[in-house]
Amino acid sequence: MNKRIVVVYKSVTGFTKQYAQWIAEALDCDIKEISNLSGDMLQQYDTVIYGGGLYAGGVSGMKQFVKLYPAISDKELILFTCGVANTGLAENIKHKERI
Repeated sequence: MNKRIVVVYKSVTGFTKQYAQWIAEALDCDIKEISNLSGDMLQQYDTVIYGGGLYAGGVSGMKQFVKLYPAISDKELILFTCGVANTGLAENIKHKERI
């Protein structure tokens, strides 16, 4: 039995969208932007891959994705993030040391 897979993403700068497209192409699966997406729309899938930008405050679109959780809690869920940090800034180095 082939698993039905969907890549769901929230992209602010376009990087996450590009990675979501690459993942969807590699897996030959559907891709959807999280805006206006409902849990019912995801019922047909066995696996939901979510991607968002990684920011100091968390992952972009995660609040929207968490709202979908009751409808997809029985699915295989995978998270990917995209982000960069300037390692030349002392505050980023301090943060790295705390992890």
